[in-house]
Amino acid sequence: MKTILGWRSCGLSLSTPSDECAKLFDGALRQLVSWSDCDALGGLHKTLEDMKVADSKAVLPRAFLLGLEGLSTGTCTRVNNVYKAELEQLQVDAESYANDREQQHAKAVLLWGEGKMKEATNTWEQILAYYPTDLMAIKFAHDAYFFMGDAKGKRDSVQMVIGKQKSSEPCYSYLHGMLAFGLEECEQYDQAEKEAMKALSLNRFDAWATHARAHVMEMQGRINEGIHFMESTVDYWRSVLASSEICERAKKSGSLLDFVDASSILWRLELEGVDVGKRYQFWNNRFSRWHDLPCMKAHLDDHVTSFNDTHLDNNYDVDNAKISREVGTALYEGMLLYGRGQYDEAVEKMLPVRHHIYRIGGSNAQVSVYVLITISCKTCLQQKR
Repeated sequence: MKTILGWRSCGLSLSTPSDECAKLFDGALRQLVSWSDCDALGGLHKTLEDMKVADSKAVLPRAFLLGLEGLSTGTCTRVNNVYKAELEQLQVDAESYANDREQQHAKAVLLWGEGKMKEATNTWEQILAYYPTDLMAIKFAHDAYFFMGDAKGKRDSVQMVIGKQKSSEPCYSYLHGMLAFGLEECEQYDQAEKEAMKALSLNRFDAWATHARAHVMEMQGRINEGIHFMESTVDYWRSVLASSEICERAKKSGSLLDFVDASSILWRLELEGVDVGKRYQFWNNRFSRWHDLPCMKAHLDDHVTSFNDTHLDNNYDVDNAKISREVGTALYEGMLLYGRGQYDEAVEKMLPVRHHIYRIGGSNAQVSVYVLITISCKTCLQQKR
């Protein structure tokens, strides 16, 4: 892992006197990009904790931590005063003793925390214009485009910097996997699979590339091939469908991204006519069983992305507010109506926004669940008649 000198030698200086902090920051960044836990470091969570202990004042590692918290889409400065104070103190410290690149990172995570997604992403892109090998900026920009539903941004951001990377860098293969995902979301399926295969040839454990190639196969209707591919790479994909505790991970982690995954797979199974049994036992009885989990009450006022929720106060002036008003609310109301068996009304709500669903963020495959709900409404109506 990179020491202070190692970071400086590759043109990405860190404002910390701690070699240990510098190395742990590198280790944490590698684990995030690779979607893996390093056993030698005790996993990502422990690496982050140890990094804070090594130097609690270091600006870029703090920006990394706060950026991760914001990009988890489970908090924002509007509802979390502690998070807001930490971001504000980060700006003060960045101005006091950080270099220009670190100051830009501090600015970007503050903007994201404030709900100014486009400004935050533009700031990460400005960093990449001068520092194209800044892996933190590459990763955060890529995730930001994902949450904004910007497929072209997701593709172009990686495409502009990948030629400037050294193939000897530990995370080089993952950049090809990320590019593959962006290409797939832009419906450039042949090119996407080519990039995915290149990434897998460099690292067969590349989760980004596996993910992107699986998307390609789904979108091209190569279902049997896709099943065989997934089964050849991971031995527990099917077990998630059979598990009676499908929501346990979300329940334990409290992460909204886990809530999204758990609810989405239950939706899809039910839309296919599968009896999910008692898997909804984790859902809070206070709300419709279609959209809430026990820990969700803590997030009902977050409104970070429309992908997570679809109801927002009209006076909240951030990027997500306009999307929620114009697209998200119709989807939210349509889902409730579907759950109540009011299929005509559900279609009336969801059909007019069907061509704009991408704006709520997520991948094409993820947001397709809303299209499937609309189709299911039509099918149910035909059966009733």
